[in-house]
Amino acid sequence: MESGSTSQEERRVLYRCRTPTNFLCPCGAVARKLKQLDLAYRTERVSQRRRNRPEIVELTRQNRVPVLVDSDEVVNDSRRIRQYLDWAYGEEAESGDPKGAEPASTIQGDE
Repeated sequence: MESGSTSQEERRVLYRCRTPTNFLCPCGAVARKLKQLDLAYRTERVSQRRRNRPEIVELTRQNRVPVLVDSDEVVNDSRRIRQYLDWAYGEEAESGDPKGAEPASTIQGDE
């Protein structure tokens, strides 16, 4: 778990497998990205057996991890989570594309 204020940790929750390292699974790739961006989060380790993950099924309608809950956003799949983090908190966010802005493809409507 990363250090930070309790409210920030409650804002972001990473549901991940029980693998003890961040280098052997897709869950670890997400944890490394969160650390790289210096974002506070809370870790919830779920059962290794997919059938014993009711909280994950409730969030995503599937039983696979990782899953990131960031306030009201629920993102699954390690690649999609890392893209979301880059968009919301990484270089793209710093370059003036604030979280919550619509992508340019949906803004352009004059055709």
